[in-house]
Amino acid sequence: MMTKSLFTACAIALCSFTSAHAAQTTADTNDKIGPSINLYDKVLANHTDTWTYTFRANSQARVTVDGDGDTDLDLYIYDENDNLITKDDDGIDYCVCTWTPRWTGQFKIKIVNRGNVYNRYQLIIP
Repeated sequence: MMTKSLFTACAIALCSFTSAHAAQTTADTNDKIGPSINLYDKVLANHTDTWTYTFRANSQARVTVDGDGDTDLDLYIYDENDNLITKDDDGIDYCVCTWTPRWTGQFKIKIVNRGNVYNRYQLIIP
């Protein structure tokens, strides 16, 4: 499984990802560590995409995944110690996780495709 680093990818390549998928981001100057994220990618059938992103302590964090409607997507957020922080694992492909980190650090964002075909999704971190 490959981990995709949102902050590194945006900082180094200004979100000119080398994949064939379009990606967009916008810089944000609020209380976050990294830039706002608004990108498009796809997760293969019965696979997991894993992204890393640094969130700031005591500031509300929010991750949204909006799929193309073809399969069920689940969203899981893990801290740097691999503890599950929050999840959205209902039966649809629109997922939202909101929490307040107790410390500043990297979090893993796991997008799991439960279906037998790929799902093109939008990942949003405001």
